[in-house]
Amino acid sequence: MERKEWLVIPDTNFLLVPGQFGVDIISELHRILDVRFKILVPNVVLQELEVIERKSRGKDLLAVRMAKKLAERFEKVDIGEFGKKPIDDQILEFASRNERVIVCTNDKGLKKRLRERGIPVVYLRSKKILELEGMLE
Repeated sequence: MERKEWLVIPDTNFLLVPGQFGVDIISELHRILDVRFKILVPNVVLQELEVIERKSRGKDLLAVRMAKKLAERFEKVDIGEFGKKPIDDQILEFASRNERVIVCTNDKGLKKRLRERGIPVVYLRSKKILELEGMLE
């Protein structure tokens, strides 16, 4: 039986993790997810990174540039319109509309809302490892 791959959707703060905490999120994802997956970066997340980049200095700026470079390695997915409504809401709606979506976020509010709908979440734990919450069937 052909297993469909999971879609892994990182939010903005998650893409900033490598630059902020030095965590290799890609190898960590491979470590914790024993399913086939594909990382898709939402268009609104890319746009938010652009906005943050313009306002950032120093270490923050480096983290944003690292996040953008990382994001370039993956396919982009259009999930909504930047500025129309909060990005968290757009990610939640996308994850609710599609099957086999794993959302990567450190946002407590978003994480709670995703888990209430049974959507698996990957988050950063103790600033050094990624952890998966929720079942992957």
